[in-house]
Amino acid sequence: MNGRIETTLVDAVRIGAYTVGRPDRGEVVVVPGLCASAYLRPAAEALAALGFRVHLVDPRGWPHSDPFPGQPESVAEVAGWVSRWLVASELRDVVLIGQSMGAQLAAHVAGQCPEQVGLLILQGPTFDPAYRTVPRALWRLLCDLPRERPSFVALEAPEWLRVGLRQVLGMARIGLRDRLEMTVNQVRARVVVIVGEHETLATLPWTRTLGRGEDECPVVMPGLPHCAPYSDPAGFARLVVELSRR
Repeated sequence: MNGRIETTLVDAVRIGAYTVGRPDRGEVVVVPGLCASAYLRPAAEALAALGFRVHLVDPRGWPHSDPFPGQPESVAEVAGWVSRWLVASELRDVVLIGQSMGAQLAAHVAGQCPEQVGLLILQGPTFDPAYRTVPRALWRLLCDLPRERPSFVALEAPEWLRVGLRQVLGMARIGLRDRLEMTVNQVRARVVVIVGEHETLATLPWTRTLGRGEDECPVVMPGLPHCAPYSDPAGFARLVVELSRR
């Protein structure tokens, strides 16, 4: 199933989204990780095959959206562009999925647009307080890479080069300053955390602080690394269907 890049003008800024599928089960919005999004297209297509219309949206500063003229001040500022895109797209009651740093962005979006979000899924959320420095985060990322599929870096690297390493590093810095465990306290929607069994960027005790109520314990995908949706797109899509039914 092939999607297409759709561009929406938000306050005269172009925001791009890879859109695929029909909304038979509803609308899914996916917010990707650090300045890259192509790696999540297989997961978007797997979700579309199960009946969702999926919008893999590039926040401002990502490859298919306009860059920032300088460096943004916070994750909340970057998320604001996704929130305005969500309102401009007239999407409501969406399943909002954030992967890696995208989980931080998605949590801010859910707090900024409570009427638009029915379910918030945080997959492989960052940054755990235990690893909230550049050396620790980099080390945990290096621990993860051997567990990812070899093509993972091959997809991310060209997009990082497209947006520029200065932009990538700037986004990483504001991500390290962000406090996801505080952001989720402002979210009214149901919050579910999904991690791979071999997650290296977050500890299980921390991820338990992010879910809500009966969803407090994270859902663990056996045998998978940090980017579980890339390693097993079909399995991740089936899990999203199950969670959206509850």
